[in-house]
Amino acid sequence: MNWKLIIVGGIVRTTGSGDACPDWPRCHGQLVPPLQTDVLIEFSHRLLASAVGFLVVGIAVSGWRSQRDQVVRWGGVLAVGLVIAQIILGGATVLSDLSANIVMAHLALASALLATLAVIAIVSIVPRSGAANETALAYRNLAVVAALAVFVVMMTGSYVSGSGAALAFRDWPLFDGSLLPDAGRLAIIHATHRFAVLLLGAVLFYVVLRAWRSNLDNRVLAFGPLFAFVLYVVQALVGAASIWTLLQPSAAAAHLALAALLWGTLVTIATVAQLLSVTAGRDAVATRESAATTRVATPAPAGEPS
Repeated sequence: MNWKLIIVGGIVRTTGSGDACPDWPRCHGQLVPPLQTDVLIEFSHRLLASAVGFLVVGIAVSGWRSQRDQVVRWGGVLAVGLVIAQIILGGATVLSDLSANIVMAHLALASALLATLAVIAIVSIVPRSGAANETALAYRNLAVVAALAVFVVMMTGSYVSGSGAALAFRDWPLFDGSLLPDAGRLAIIHATHRFAVLLLGAVLFYVVLRAWRSNLDNRVLAFGPLFAFVLYVVQALVGAASIWTLLQPSAAAAHLALAALLWGTLVTIATVAQLLSVTAGRDAVATRESAATTRVATPAPAGEPS
């Protein structure tokens, strides 16, 4: 549901409907907005955000009552806090006439909420016991770096859109036929996003190689990086199509939807790796303690000092 909310938010932005309701929380001073296309797009985003808010509160209450896992309990509390902050920032976004910084912060909170809900779901579903893979300990750190890289790319992309730099160059992958961008402000903003995307591709490719060479038993860790890399390639091509079609709303919305899906995929990989690494760490500690107990309990052979 939160992923859909991010997509609808992208549609609001790409269709220019963000200021269709100039006030907040009402729309044109009314609880029921005028029946206009741009107004209905913006208002549908608000209704969906309200539905997500109620669901998150329900998840938090249910988790606190029925779950003993502290990640699930406090994750629900964090999710509620993120929803409240997002509602406030959403109102500020409207009242600030869609400032690029506030729009970017709004997406950052939505992405953080998506990650929090993903972690809660995974911790609730994935069993802690089972075959532990010590390789997951190092793999977890790499997955976290990749997830953070996706987050940075999403933020730079949001700032490109909010600052009006999306069409600073009308071609792709070149910069108006050149290998290097111009020195103008919008050109630098746009180029920064493209270079960040290239770096992200290198990080994801390395994650795929590590997964391939590590022979990981867990399917999420073994095949998740490959799925993420495919998402990355498709998302980059959709981003190019957005430029080629002069920011056609469908292409721009799909670009954001795939980015959010990529973000959620890497958060899932990092969370599963964390669960396995914790299990592996506990198993290693138990093995060392068992070995130490055995050495203490075993008597020394006769004639040898104890």
